[in-house]
Amino acid sequence: MPAPSAALDRFAGDPDFMLSLARGLLVLRAFEKEAKLTIGRAAALTGLPRPAARRCLYTLEQLGYLAARDGEWQLRPLLLSLARAYLTSTRFAEAAQPRLDQLRDEVGESCSIGVFDEGEVVYIARSETQRIISIALSVGSRLPAYCTSMGRVLLAALEPAARAAYCAAAPFPVRTPFTLTTADAIAAELKRVDEAGYAVIDQEMEIGLRSIAVPVRDRTGKVVAALNVGVASSRTAPEDLIARILPRLQSAAEEMRELAGLGL
Repeated sequence: MPAPSAALDRFAGDPDFMLSLARGLLVLRAFEKEAKLTIGRAAALTGLPRPAARRCLYTLEQLGYLAARDGEWQLRPLLLSLARAYLTSTRFAEAAQPRLDQLRDEVGESCSIGVFDEGEVVYIARSETQRIISIALSVGSRLPAYCTSMGRVLLAALEPAARAAYCAAAPFPVRTPFTLTTADAIAAELKRVDEAGYAVIDQEMEIGLRSIAVPVRDRTGKVVAALNVGVASSRTAPEDLIARILPRLQSAAEEMRELAGLGL
């Protein structure tokens, strides 16, 4: 796959585009992959030249967003102020949280709400019973869309051209022996999800994890988020997800329709 910095090429010649700011944000996003970065790792993860990566790290350090020690940089708490500004404006997530908690209690499993962003699912609300996944999920967590139930629901809701463009990036990384990774396989599954109105993932992201998701629509019918329930494969068969949990998911999503107009 092309380096993240390659996405900046399309802005060449745009006098209003601040390339230095965009590069700094690329470096910040690199911390999603590794907690500590050297100049070399920042350059490798972003595709930026080493001098550019060094200047970005230095600038972010001077502004208080990063801390440096022994040639490595890591995030500082000041970044939380940016996240807090977003989360406090996410009225839908706040309003939907009680219904999400109710769904958790109804099914006895962890539930989440996510939105689509740059090929990934971003968690904007979560109600947890117990951890059944090795990754600690919380508000702000990001997971790949191609192998998650919420991701497939959100991908299926894209316009055909956008969906095809996403699939064109295949093959995607293999997460488990069950992961669909080819463009044809994912496109076929997204077509099925679009027709069925729900997505089921059976150990494609992590062995031992099954999940089911449905779209959350606003009053106009537009898909604005996805709602899911995750279960341990040892406790719940795929058929039980559809028979027992799907109707409750659909009911909760329908009740959230009025809330979706509050804004994400």
